Amino acid sequence: MEEPKTNNKDRRRSRRFEVASGVTGRIKPTMEVRIVNVSQHGMMIEMPCGLPPAGMCEVTVETPSGPRVIRARVARCRAQMVKQDDGNVVIRFHAGLEFPEELAEGLEIQELISEICTLEGPVEKVSTTKSATGIKQAM
Repeated sequence: MEEPKTNNKDRRRSRRFEVASGVTGRIKPTMEVRIVNVSQHGMMIEMPCGLPPAGMCEVTVETPSGPRVIRARVARCRAQMVKQDDGNVVIRFHAGLEFPEELAEGLEIQELISEICTLEGPVEKVSTTKSATGIKQAM
């Protein structure tokens, strides 16, 4: 029996969700970051300077219900050329952050995703349990 083909380009453990426009956060009190996307196991952020790989950081994400502090490990950080709205090209750093396993398995990340991401189809926000179920089904 032939094994099903898999997409080798995307080996992530969980689906990435695009973040709604304008979602920002901070690393430490001084470095503003833009949240690019988020999944159950990590997030991609864009910032003006790099972070050391394998280091731990805390990202404070601005959400509609208030700031959320998320702890993560820097899996990688690379310089990227980014075209701004005004047409200028600048160098920004894209860092892939990995959430600790105990955080990734909890409701905190599912709630974060439901607050800041654009999902395919509505996610009911009647209660935390329904929101978490909607996220799990979307993943």
